[in-house]
Amino acid sequence: MPRRSVRFATCIRKSLDAVTNRTPAATLTESRPPASAARFGINLLALIAALATLVVLQRHGLDALDSGLISAVTAAVVMIAGDRILGRANPKEAAGYAGTPLRAASGRRVAKKIAGLLLTAAVIAFAYWLFPEYHGSFYDPFWYSLGIIGPGLLIAAPFYFWWMDRRLEDPHDGYWHAGHLLAGGWRSADWPVIHQHFLGWLVKAFFLPLMINYLGNEIHQTGEAWMRVHNGLGWYDFCYHTGFLIDLLFCVIGYAVTFRLLGTHIRSTEPTAFGWLVALLCYQPFYSLIGGQYLHYEDNLYWGGWLSGFPTVQTLWGVAILVLVFVYALCTVSFGLRFSNLTHRGIITSGPYRYSKHPAYLSKNLSWWLISVPFICQAGAFEALRNCCLLALLNLVYFLRARTEERHLSQDPHYVAYALWINEHGLLRGLGRKLPFLRYHLRKHS
Repeated sequence: MPRRSVRFATCIRKSLDAVTNRTPAATLTESRPPASAARFGINLLALIAALATLVVLQRHGLDALDSGLISAVTAAVVMIAGDRILGRANPKEAAGYAGTPLRAASGRRVAKKIAGLLLTAAVIAFAYWLFPEYHGSFYDPFWYSLGIIGPGLLIAAPFYFWWMDRRLEDPHDGYWHAGHLLAGGWRSADWPVIHQHFLGWLVKAFFLPLMINYLGNEIHQTGEAWMRVHNGLGWYDFCYHTGFLIDLLFCVIGYAVTFRLLGTHIRSTEPTAFGWLVALLCYQPFYSLIGGQYLHYEDNLYWGGWLSGFPTVQTLWGVAILVLVFVYALCTVSFGLRFSNLTHRGIITSGPYRYSKHPAYLSKNLSWWLISVPFICQAGAFEALRNCCLLALLNLVYFLRARTEERHLSQDPHYVAYALWINEHGLLRGLGRKLPFLRYHLRKHS
């Protein structure tokens, strides 16, 4: 039997054991889902602390980006402290700690890890230098942030590697293998580990600059919307931008705080090219092509103008959109320190994920239908039908994202148990019974 099939069979056997061997009640009949890797209550407390910090800093005239980064740090500190105080976070098991007694740290191993970090940074720097996308002013906020944070991280890296080297059951992690590769160990290199190491860094190198840039811009737009809050639909604009500000705060935290010390490291990265494709199509610069040239479903008519003659309906419609936007934002908050596209950093089963496997995609895609009202078009019914088809195709991209994510996460038995629980207890379980393709099926995900 091929090695991949053996790994999958082992995963399924463990998954079935996780589902069927729990007493006194089996997982599928329990009223609560399997335990979550993050505590939603702590994350909400961190959100409140971050927003309070942001308001204070903005009132004192601090720059939008600086205030956003400080607020993100505040939220991260609250989540780390909250997990420790309440005793729910146990990074030792997730990170592969060896327990006691601690081994003596190896200076040679640490040196190789530092070399591996420098090699990784050099590869990323080369990519930033090579691609014209990163040469414009759009990424100036990221370069500014990197100039502040980067030197401190480089100084702290040797101490971090020394600390972890004494504690890890297997200290030969991705950094060590990258350093081993740099030292000429091509033949003895563990290429799957190196592959996962660089894939994980590719995720961070692509998404973190985007999220930092968007965060500063969103804080600025939220402040401007606050000035118009009493004018017409100004209340809607302010709440709409606040929702995405919350989302971006926790996106920045998630991509930045990937430390094995905290158990928030990347455990695996999406292994398929198709999974990467459908995810990257949803973000700049790739979305400019698909959204502008192929799936441009919007015209000049939006919900506010369409319902301008019906103020009560307009208000209710706007509230419905905002509910979806805040559900989307709370989905990101649910991940806490672990948010990231294309990676597995712990299974989240709390917050909106208590009710659905993909509440973020569901709420985001539904909001687009309410915002753009593609079924209403001044150019006629056929143009409206065309807009609806284009938006449905964009919805299909997100459906494929959900499927590829499920396939990736299904290598973790904890996710399998959670997905099977959602089949029976999720908010859309009735719809799933009528449309079986929406349900999770315990089959080969490879």
